Amino acid sequence: MLKKLWCNMMVADVNKAIEFYADVLGFQHVMSVPMGAEEVLFQHDRNKVLVYALIKNGDIELMLQEQKSLRENIPAFADSADISSSAVLYFEVDDLETLAARLKTQCEVVRDLHDTFYGMKEFYVKDLNGYVLGFAQPAAR
Repeated sequence: MLKKLWCNMMVADVNKAIEFYADVLGFQHVMSVPMGAEEVLFQHDRNKVLVYALIKNGDIELMLQEQKSLRENIPAFADSADISSSAVLYFEVDDLETLAARLKTQCEVVRDLHDTFYGMKEFYVKDLNGYVLGFAQPAAR
C-alpha cells in the first residue's frame, strides 16, 4: 500500500530554493544536509552550502536536492540538461485571488487566473528553477 508521496526537486542552489519557498509560499525548513558532510542539520544554516533540504508547509513536504548531487544519486538524470520537469506541482489553496496578486509581483506568471470547466479556479507561475506551480480552489458557482 502506498503511504505518502514526496517530490524531490532538482535545484541549482538549495539555499536559494529554501528562501524562495519560505518567502513566497510560507514553507519552513525541516532538515538539510551540507555539502561534503554526513550530517543532518535541523536549523537552516545559510552559511553552509547545502546538497539537500526537506521543507514543509502544513501537510505538504518538498525535497530540494542540488543538481550535481541528484544526478550522481539517480543515474537516469545524469545526461539531463534541464533542472525543471514536465510535471506541475498543483496546490489547493484557500484564497487564490490574494495569493495570485502577491505571486504576480514575485514570480513569472505562466497562466493568469481562470475558471475551468471542471469547477476550479486556477493560477500558474514558475519558481526560480523553472518548475511550474499551479494554485487552485473551487470556483464560485
